[in-house]
Amino acid sequence: MVKKIVDTWKVDDAKPVIVEKYDKVAVKNGIDDLLRKTFTTKYEVAETFKTRDTRLLICFIACIFSGFGCLYDYLHPFPESKVVLAICSLSYFTITGLLYVWEWFVEKGTFFEGANLNGNMVKLSSYILRYSGDYSISGESVVDGVKTEVKYTKCISTWLDDSGKILPDIIEKETDFLFQSLFKAKAQ
Repeated sequence: MVKKIVDTWKVDDAKPVIVEKYDKVAVKNGIDDLLRKTFTTKYEVAETFKTRDTRLLICFIACIFSGFGCLYDYLHPFPESKVVLAICSLSYFTITGLLYVWEWFVEKGTFFEGANLNGNMVKLSSYILRYSGDYSISGESVVDGVKTEVKYTKCISTWLDDSGKILPDIIEKETDFLFQSLFKAKAQ
């Protein structure tokens, strides 16, 4: 489902990505989008949406409980629907809590998951700390059963010019380094 939406959304090569350079979230998302684009176009890594689809499934199940509770209360007014409403409400909030646990401990800021033609998996995640200008990226890959991890941190001004334009040439160099580091077992 998410794949259909992402396939229709494309980053326009002719237009540079310009962000408000003091908005760290916009800068992070812009860098993430360019890294994703470089991985999918230059290295032909097909993006997979397993964790996002799982998040959508958890949200859908929570909405089913909520919708069922509303429908049952509409068909059988309050005193009669008290038990069903309590069960649906508790289920909704429990599943929403499960969603937060999923995002914190499983996704961990993941913005890209993919597999190349050989079936080797790659996962990229990033974050910017609250009062820091440092962009931290971590990548994990599984090449022929060998897991490789790469983590590094750079200042966000490395990828921006003074006007807030994200520099795609520097992003591409960083992606080259990241790709070579993650798939070095493949080259050996």
